[in-house]
Amino acid sequence: MKYYLGIDIGGTWVKAMLVTAEEICNGSEKVVRVRSRLSEEASVDNFIEALDELLGQLEIPLNQICGIGVSTAGVVNYHGTKLILCAPHLNALKSEKWIQYLKSRTSATIVSLINDADAVAIGAARLKYITGNHTYAVLPIGTGLGCTIVRNGRRWTPNFNLPLLGSIYVPDGCYDKLASASLLEGKSENHNLQSVFTQDNYKEIKQVYLQNISGIIETASLLYGVDRVLIGGGLADAASEHGFADELKNELSKANVAVDIMKEGNKLSLYGALLLAIGESASKELIPDNKYVGLKTEQAYDSSLRLDKMNIKDILNLLNKAEIEAASQLYKSIPQLSMAVEAMLPRIKNGGRLIYVGCGTSGRLAAVDTVELSCTFGFPRERVLTFISGGIADASIDIETNFEEDASSVPDLLIANISENDCVVGISVSGTANYVLSALAYSKSIGAYTIMIQERDITDLPYCDCNIALNTGAEIIAGSTRMKAGTATKKVLNFMSTSLMICLGRVHGTFMTEMECLNNKLVKRAVRILTALYPISEDQALQLLKENSLQLNKTINYIEDAKI
Repeated sequence: MKYYLGIDIGGTWVKAMLVTAEEICNGSEKVVRVRSRLSEEASVDNFIEALDELLGQLEIPLNQICGIGVSTAGVVNYHGTKLILCAPHLNALKSEKWIQYLKSRTSATIVSLINDADAVAIGAARLKYITGNHTYAVLPIGTGLGCTIVRNGRRWTPNFNLPLLGSIYVPDGCYDKLASASLLEGKSENHNLQSVFTQDNYKEIKQVYLQNISGIIETASLLYGVDRVLIGGGLADAASEHGFADELKNELSKANVAVDIMKEGNKLSLYGALLLAIGESASKELIPDNKYVGLKTEQAYDSSLRLDKMNIKDILNLLNKAEIEAASQLYKSIPQLSMAVEAMLPRIKNGGRLIYVGCGTSGRLAAVDTVELSCTFGFPRERVLTFISGGIADASIDIETNFEEDASSVPDLLIANISENDCVVGISVSGTANYVLSALAYSKSIGAYTIMIQERDITDLPYCDCNIALNTGAEIIAGSTRMKAGTATKKVLNFMSTSLMICLGRVHGTFMTEMECLNNKLVKRAVRILTALYPISEDQALQLLKENSLQLNKTINYIEDAKI
């Protein structure tokens, strides 16, 4: 039997939950906890003593634990291997000695770390608190205030970092302290947080706290464009059944923000840690160790060439020649493309999503396709997503600088709550980017349809259902796959998504009849489409468009029903 261990490290307690892959998030899991022994003066050995006590409470042989996920306050590095920034009382966690201790006591080869707010977001996504094209602030509130922002199913990380909402200072103190459920609990005579929410003698204290939380939420709304707030942690445990959410809504009556207190409370961070452990373990099992062998993209196109000695015209002619050569090979991939689209179609028709995953140029090319599908074909924005290593906030203008493509994408896909209906397309010309491979491997392990786009023509890849080869060979500048491989990638994405949209009925003849009228040029295009399809004048077409809120598909339906 394989077991997975989720650990949540707080300022006061360290908690754990042990499950099999089938038991997660069913509500019956047992939580064990011990004092964390963390303080500004504590050493890593003090914390290891707490871990030793915690492991001693588990009711199975430790060698049956094959994966460990750890949720902690503070900033975790992008690869999920260590804590790099935290409050002073958590400094002992910066040592990697406790991570090695966990590996030595169990059979886990991977101990994956994640920020506690991100862990709560993973748990919230699994329980469907996070859905659709909204901007969520996920706020675990316990000893302090955690925060992560999720936009349309993706973490939003400006400057490649967490939005450190708790670090904001106002005259009354920092948001960490103003939101602290632990400090609020200390104001009750019996140190019981529920007493503060239920007893009249704490009414004024509760009202001040409500005003603090509402002010914090309004700040998040203004700074990050948040329209929905999810509260977890110890505060949610104590307040979920005592009308706190309704009182918060009254405080926020002038702000257009929906608030939900998640009744699972502290369990959510443990759920997130466990799902991470399960996902990373499943991903690792499917990714081969020899992925860097035989890369054509790293070879020289012609080792005798001296580009630095050539004139501009000859360079341009050579680049054009290479592009023509690459284009002539793309027909070889049409059978695989056709097979992929046929497999994707029933899943998309059943409500599944089209999800691209890439690094660098590959990710940016996928992002271009993503944004175009909504405006060109009216495809719902929440059903086509792109994940780019390093995060979405800066990916369009900044190149990755810290080995981001070697990190795992499993945390990102967990927050997106990938399902068996989804179609996940990984793009890595070299076929080596771990961010892409881990996405495909994890997605395949849960039954999603998975496609790999790479230069090489390889069959029977363990981590995907279909491989689409670009067959572009070596680049004029060795390794610079932004060139002809990039061109071929854009073509493959165009072919795939366009044929999918046509098969979904979003094209009539040669016209994009589901397009969005987002500017004057597109309004004029919609008018031309209407006059081409129906015996009406341009003035009539424009008037009908306006009467139907400039929605082309709605206008067509109106014309069809009215038999104009």
